[in-house]
Amino acid sequence: MFWSALELILKNSYKLFPKTQLLRNLMTYYLRILLFVPLLMMAQERFEPIQKPQENFIIDGVLDPKEWQEATHVPLDIEFEPANNQPAKTVSFGYISYSKTHLYIGFRAEVSPSKIRAAVRPRDDEKMWNDDVVLLRLDPYADGRNNYIFACNPLGSQYDVRGINAMEEEKMYDATFNANFKSAGRITDTGYEVEIEIPFSEIPFPNGNNQTWHFNFYRKYYDSGNEIEVSSQARDRDNSCVVCQTTDVLVLKDLEIKKRLELLPYVSAAQQGNRNRASDKIQYDDLTGTLGLGLNMDLNKNTSLELTLNPDFSQVEADVTQIDVNSAFSLQYPERRPFFNRGTDLVRFSSEAFYSRAINAPIMATKLLSQGRKSRIYQLATIDQQSPYLIAGEDQSYIAEGGTSYVNVLRYQRVLDKNSRMGFMTTNRFFEGGGSGNLFGLDGLFLIGKKWRLTFELFKSYNVEPIQDWFDTDKERFGHTIRLDGEKYQGHAFFAQAFRNTEHWKSYLLYRELSPKYQADVGFVVKNNRKHTTLYHEYQNIINKPLVQSFGFGFKGDLVATFQKRWEAASTDLFFTTKMLGNTSFAIIYDFDWFKEFNGTEYRNLGTTEIELNGAPSEKINYRINLMSGKDVAFNAAVPRVGKLRTYYFGSTIQFSDSFNINPSIRYSRLENIENGGNYFEGQISRLSLRYQFTNFLNLRIISEHNTFNNRFFVQPLIQWNPNPATIVYLGGNQNTSDISDWSSDLLQFNRSQFFFKFQYLIGLN
Repeated sequence: MFWSALELILKNSYKLFPKTQLLRNLMTYYLRILLFVPLLMMAQERFEPIQKPQENFIIDGVLDPKEWQEATHVPLDIEFEPANNQPAKTVSFGYISYSKTHLYIGFRAEVSPSKIRAAVRPRDDEKMWNDDVVLLRLDPYADGRNNYIFACNPLGSQYDVRGINAMEEEKMYDATFNANFKSAGRITDTGYEVEIEIPFSEIPFPNGNNQTWHFNFYRKYYDSGNEIEVSSQARDRDNSCVVCQTTDVLVLKDLEIKKRLELLPYVSAAQQGNRNRASDKIQYDDLTGTLGLGLNMDLNKNTSLELTLNPDFSQVEADVTQIDVNSAFSLQYPERRPFFNRGTDLVRFSSEAFYSRAINAPIMATKLLSQGRKSRIYQLATIDQQSPYLIAGEDQSYIAEGGTSYVNVLRYQRVLDKNSRMGFMTTNRFFEGGGSGNLFGLDGLFLIGKKWRLTFELFKSYNVEPIQDWFDTDKERFGHTIRLDGEKYQGHAFFAQAFRNTEHWKSYLLYRELSPKYQADVGFVVKNNRKHTTLYHEYQNIINKPLVQSFGFGFKGDLVATFQKRWEAASTDLFFTTKMLGNTSFAIIYDFDWFKEFNGTEYRNLGTTEIELNGAPSEKINYRINLMSGKDVAFNAAVPRVGKLRTYYFGSTIQFSDSFNINPSIRYSRLENIENGGNYFEGQISRLSLRYQFTNFLNLRIISEHNTFNNRFFVQPLIQWNPNPATIVYLGGNQNTSDISDWSSDLLQFNRSQFFFKFQYLIGLN
């Protein structure tokens, strides 16, 4: 009632002072100041919304008083970025209601419509984070393990993600989490409104009809080009665990627990064609098609089973090509296949013990997920018809496509208390015709107060090589041939980190080692025979000034040795970062390699300078620029030598309207021979993506890319309909031009062509 009255006062101040905006602003500000100190003293608030029938709600983006007048009102009145837990300068409220089967969330944000950043986005589009955003954080287990985050922009575009108790910012969010929920938004004369409907069946929580969860609300907006973040709770900058700070209590009673039983049939078809000469016509093969079926079933509220027969694990969206011309090791690409979306945060390790793209073309797969109050379980079993075989080395990795294998992954994590957890994992790969790779490991996370955390991972591998001709080489590593001839070997990996974070200081000490014969057949390990120590120390300060919002500087030192007690590398990084006016961030890094060894040759005093500039000054444009220059080793040259390195990257998103945007990018790299002025390599990758978003669920996208490193050009048009995480319709193709001799070639004279179609539909059986 108190917050409802406060909201009424602020809202009606427009009527009381229709021509005196300054007086209204002063009144609002001082009222907040008066109430703010008692608010901060309440570390945890308790909310018990009233249950209402489901038919009372229509998700249309309109906060109709008939729907929401009895809802619980929660103010978002704390600005934690860039201000440090100061009263918010804007009026924002979250609303909570629920039925027996659904949770209902509303947002009302006051702002001039001309200042709102929003566009129609496809589901889980990263570009949505350049828009105004409101979101709900849920911790149904109230233990700080993770948060389930449901976000929307002012036009109702959706993004859902799992917040994780991780140390590095890039690992704090698991975007593979998906929930089937409804949302709608609209821009009003005084700001915008958003409505969200989340089925309880889409939220993991403990068994029982009466629930006590933790939650909070968040809003991001822009003022004078700067990003502002407000919340319903204060944010402790001395505490690196963000998910632990979701502590407001939400009480829900008399819920109806529904178990999901879903069928996921699909049909796909493709046709491919080739030609050998430019004068020939493309000759198309016969149209091929395939059928498959998936089953998703809740065994209880927190345990689910997924089964797929003849799954379509093809990847529709083309990976952004990485430059690998000077890499002696295999490159890693992100996972985009839908089957692996759920639960992958539990099998994510710093030592890359599991890599889902190591499962290439399975004919069947099963996955069991369970999360209880004290434990989590992940179990995956597949039959893979095209098994990648990756061999790690000290200076080079080797990869080949093998035959059929049987894969099992089992992961168990136990919550000891709110600040401690331990886990176990094993992966097993058995090759048809002989050969196997088995991995066993333990890991743990321990929070010590708010500022310290300790983590470790320990893995042991046991391998028996298949007898196959997948590698045609006579090279050896540590007394074993690269050729697959049935040899047996074992190894280990160890990772440990002590991490400390405060408002102004972030530091960690990291140690990891990979023994000479360590191999992860269902992971991604490209280097071994290493003992690597890293010391990192950074000063960070949020000063909240008009021109400069924050800055930081620090260093990172690395020492690498081999198990034969030989120094492999020593380097020091010095860096400075700042966030400035116009939502612009700037970073400069100087990386100095005191020495590094490659294939028995030592290289000294190699320095590179890297400059990166990121900005989103307006709703219409954002950009990223990266420049690097210095000295590096030509690893793939016949005789590796030091060369002069020059690279640059430019990428941008230009939003022409709420529905249409383009994304051009170009990356260039050259390593010059210092002795004769020639190049060890030189080339660029130019990429252009155009997207028209008809609705939040339907879009047309065209990607084109020209790669001068491999003389290849492709165009990929795609129509996509994606009304929920599982229902997908794709219609598109790939048109490729290979062996381009120079820019004067006709890039559109394709010599390989493919058209494809896929229809996958989620059928709920309960």
